[in-house]
Amino acid sequence: MKAKQIVMMALSGVVVTGLTGCGDSEDGKPGFFARVYIDFLGGEKPQQKQGMPPLKVSVMKLQQQDVPVYSTWFGQLRGTEQADIKPEVSGKIVQKVYIDGSPCEKGEVLFRIDDVTYKAAVDMAAANLEAAKAAVLQAEVVDAQAEQDLARFSELVKSGSVSDKTFRDAEHAKKRAVAALAAAHAQVKQAQAALANAQVNLDRCTIRAPFDGYASASTVSVGDHVAPGAITLTRMSAIDPIRVDFVVTGKHVLDIVTQTNFRAGENMDAPFTEFDVILEDGSLYGEKGVVKTMDSEVNTSTGTVNFIGEIPNNELRLRSGASVQVRAKVSEVKDAFLVPKGAILSTMNHRFIYVVGPDNQPYGIDVILGREIELEMPSGDGTAVMPMQVVTARPIAGENDEMLDLPAILKNIGYDNPLEAPVIVEGGQMAQIYANINIGMKKAGAPAGFAVIAPNPAPYDYRKPLSTTPSVTAKSE
Repeated sequence: MKAKQIVMMALSGVVVTGLTGCGDSEDGKPGFFARVYIDFLGGEKPQQKQGMPPLKVSVMKLQQQDVPVYSTWFGQLRGTEQADIKPEVSGKIVQKVYIDGSPCEKGEVLFRIDDVTYKAAVDMAAANLEAAKAAVLQAEVVDAQAEQDLARFSELVKSGSVSDKTFRDAEHAKKRAVAALAAAHAQVKQAQAALANAQVNLDRCTIRAPFDGYASASTVSVGDHVAPGAITLTRMSAIDPIRVDFVVTGKHVLDIVTQTNFRAGENMDAPFTEFDVILEDGSLYGEKGVVKTMDSEVNTSTGTVNFIGEIPNNELRLRSGASVQVRAKVSEVKDAFLVPKGAILSTMNHRFIYVVGPDNQPYGIDVILGREIELEMPSGDGTAVMPMQVVTARPIAGENDEMLDLPAILKNIGYDNPLEAPVIVEGGQMAQIYANINIGMKKAGAPAGFAVIAPNPAPYDYRKPLSTTPSVTAKSE
C-alpha cells in the first residue's frame, strides 16, 4: 500500500472536527492538511516525503500517589442545645428585653409578663403561712395544757381524789391536743407549698434563657396576651459548636456498623471520625467536624444509620436549620496513577491517554477511569489546583499471554519508571492522528519515526476554564 493511501486512511479514521490547519496558516505558509496534501498526495514538492512535520504538544509526567475515597451525604444543622421558649403562665407581655437574633447568656431575661396578680397571690400565700404558724403556736399551748392535766389527774386517780372518768377525759383531751397540733403543722406545710407555688408562678412571669445561645426573632409583641404552651415566643439555639445530623446510606452502612469499635462518648476507630461540611453555595467550610454519636441500629425501611456530629462555629457562619453536605473519607486507593483530566480522550466507549515515547512518537493507552480529585500540581511558573483523574490501563495480553498493567505497558514503550512517561495534555487529538498514521505506516513496512512529537519544554500551564454563559439578550456592537 502506498504511503499517501495510508495517510488518507488514518486521517479518515479519526474525528477531527473543529481542528484548524485545513488552509494556509497566518504566516502565509500552507496549513497542516495542505502540507499533508503537498507532501504525500502528489502536490507541488514530491521530494519532501521524509515524514510528517513534528507535532508540538504540552505534556506532564504521569503522577502517582495515594488517593482518598470520599462519600457525601446530606445533613441538617441544628443547635447542640435547642429549645422552643413558651410561656408557663397566662398574662400580658409587658416587656421584650432581648434583641432578635442576639446572643443570650443562660439566665438572661427575654420577656416579662404582667405579674400584678401573681404578686398578690404570693402575698396572700405568705399571709396564709403566717396564720398557719400562729395556729401551730395555739395548738402547742393547748397540747401543753393537756399534758399537764393528764399528769396531775394520773396522780389524783391513784388516791381516789378524782374519778376514773375525769382521768379518761384528760387522756382524750391530750390526744385531741396532739391531733390538733399535727393538723396545725400540716397547715403550715400546705401554706408553705402554696407560697412556693405562687412564687414559682411569679418567677415564671420573667422568661429567661435556659442556656447560652442565640434567640431567634420574637413571635409576639408587647401587649399580646399569652397562655401556657399556646405559642412559641422565640427559639433558642446553642450554635458554637453546632450540631450536624446526617444519615449514612448504601454500601458503607455495613462497614460503619460492624467494623467500628464505637462507644458513646469515645472516638470511632474506623472508617471515619472526622468529616467536612460543604455549604449550600458549594464552598468547603473551613473547620472539620467530629462524629459524636451513631445509632445502634440500621433503619429497616431506609437502610440508613443516623449520625450526629459537631463542628466549630466560632465565626457563626453556620446557622441552625441550614442544609449542608457531609463529606468523609471512607477508604483510600493506594499508589494510584493520575493524569490531568484534560489528557483524557474519548473514542466510542473507550478512554485513552497518549504518551510521548523515548523515540518521540505518540503511543495511545486504553484506560479505565477512576475517581476525579483536585490536586495542587506544578503548572507554568508555579503551581495550580487542577482536576486530576485516576486511571488504570485496560488489561491487554503480552507476548507470553500475561496481562499487562499500566507500568508494564509503559515499560514496553520504553519507560522502566512509569513516572518518567510524559502524558500529552494539550494536543492529544492531533497526537491521536499521528499515532494512527504511525500504526498504518508500520503495517506497510515503513521505518519508525514517520510522525514524531515535539514536547513543549516548558511545564504544562493549567488554565481553569471560565464557567460563563453569554447573555441571550446582549447586543453585539
